[in-house]
Amino acid sequence: NKSLRTLALDENELSANGASAIAVALKVNDTLTELSLYNNGITEEGGRAIADSLKVNKSLRTLALDENELSANGASAIAVALKVNDTLTELSLRSNEITEE
Repeated sequence: NKSLRTLALDENELSANGASAIAVALKVNDTLTELSLYNNGITEEGGRAIADSLKVNKSLRTLALDENELSANGASAIAVALKVNDTLTELSLRSNEITEE
C-alpha cells in the first residue's frame, strides 16, 4: 500500500507472531508514518522483531507500544535499533514489563 500513513491495531491480541508479521511489512513499507500497537500482548520476541524492522524502515515517525508485555531485553533491542534509525521521533513504551536487570 502506497497511501496508508497511519495504522492503529490497538487491543487486537497480536502477540509476538502478529508483531513479527507487522515487522516484516515495516521493512519494506515506505509510507507509514504512525503505528499504534497498544495493548496487544507483544513480548520480547515481538519487540526484537520490531527492533529489526526499525533498523531499515525510513518512514515511521511515531510508534506506540504501550501496555504490552515488553521486557527490558525487548526494550533494549529497540534502543539499539534507534542508534541507526534517524526517522523515528516519537516512541511510547508506557506500562510494559520493563525493569532494571
